[in-house]
Amino acid sequence: MRAARGNRDFSDLVKTAERILDTARQLFNAEGERNVTASDIAVELDMSPGNLYYHFKGKDSIHLALFSQLQRNLVSSLGTSITSPDLLADPDETPLQRSWLLLTVVLEQMLDYRYLYENPSDLMHRYPEIDRGFRRLVKLKRAACEAIAYALLESEGFDPRQQPPGGLIDAMTLALTYWLSYDQLIHPEDRNEVIVHRGVLQLLSFCAPYLGGESAAFYQDCERLYGLMVKP
Repeated sequence: MRAARGNRDFSDLVKTAERILDTARQLFNAEGERNVTASDIAVELDMSPGNLYYHFKGKDSIHLALFSQLQRNLVSSLGTSITSPDLLADPDETPLQRSWLLLTVVLEQMLDYRYLYENPSDLMHRYPEIDRGFRRLVKLKRAACEAIAYALLESEGFDPRQQPPGGLIDAMTLALTYWLSYDQLIHPEDRNEVIVHRGVLQLLSFCAPYLGGESAAFYQDCERLYGLMVKP
């Protein structure tokens, strides 16, 4: 009986902590992290500040916990393109289709924590943990972009190892890293699905000149779909 009650208590604590993080993330995204206090989060949850502080010792610890969530999600998604060579070589789909799916998942994960990308330099200056984490993520993003570029070029008969597409990979990494902050400036009112679709389209546009056949047709279909998504 005591063990069962203890398990329930622990489960309740975990659920409360998850609610705090989820609410904080939504407030940070909507209002900006600097404009939200721990008291604001407690009020939104109809929770006493003391209860919130029982789970997290202030806004900084909430902020770092959210960054850790993002980091885990991206490491899991991006890492598969590097550690699983067959990911982009599915027999039922072209490498472009697999790349599109992977990048869609990654951008959706980033969008869930969009406030972290509004001013990453400021966050990196204020939080050493985030500074180290962002640098690791950029390296991981570059490795994933390299895996995607190599898979796409090889599928079209090119040998990227003879002429490594360093500039192409850097352009993809730059777009993946800063897309959300750039897109927010240009299209502040767009729906999430439009932001993600446009971002993936931009990322793969660097490889588009090398595409032919089924891959070129798929990319053109994605362009047409985007046109329909933003049509007034």
